[in-house]
Amino acid sequence: MAGLNIDPVTGLQNASIDARPKTPGNELGQVDFMKLIIAQMKNQNPLEPQKDTDFMAQMAQFEALNQMKAVAEGMKVLQGVTELSSATAMIGRTVTGKQVDATPAVRDMVAREKFSAPYEKLDSRQRVEVGNDPRVKSAIADALDNAGKEVTGKVDKVVVGADGIPSLWINGKVVDMFTVSGVV
Repeated sequence: MAGLNIDPVTGLQNASIDARPKTPGNELGQVDFMKLIIAQMKNQNPLEPQKDTDFMAQMAQFEALNQMKAVAEGMKVLQGVTELSSATAMIGRTVTGKQVDATPAVRDMVAREKFSAPYEKLDSRQRVEVGNDPRVKSAIADALDNAGKEVTGKVDKVVVGADGIPSLWINGKVVDMFTVSGVV
């Protein structure tokens, strides 16, 4: 039967959890937790067996941990949406903030124009072509001279870096939205 995921250790079937080997990580999943519980049950002292309430308490703790992880992920997404919303609210307004290196944003913009793909997805030939674009060369030179300097101007657009953090585009310069000291 194709499509059934049966864990070879526990013999449990679960359609939502993939029992295939995972890349090594430092997080325990639900299947790992069940393997631990089963190993505890197999290796417990038969004269002093562990109480079922102890197992239930462990499962409840594990479920609480999973729920906390889900809440943390949700908060991270909410923070990203809030930051993007705050940045887009500044479009068309005059702001003052500190300039940051625009090279990654310009590279990505040029890559999307020329190859319809983000810079990270380009092959080496395409990356060289993007690097030779006059806009990228200008951004590199500008970053060497002006990064960290205060810029005042009208926000043209919002650019989002590979890290997911939005920045403001002002007259070809990228301003860190967290350094904005004034909005008109």
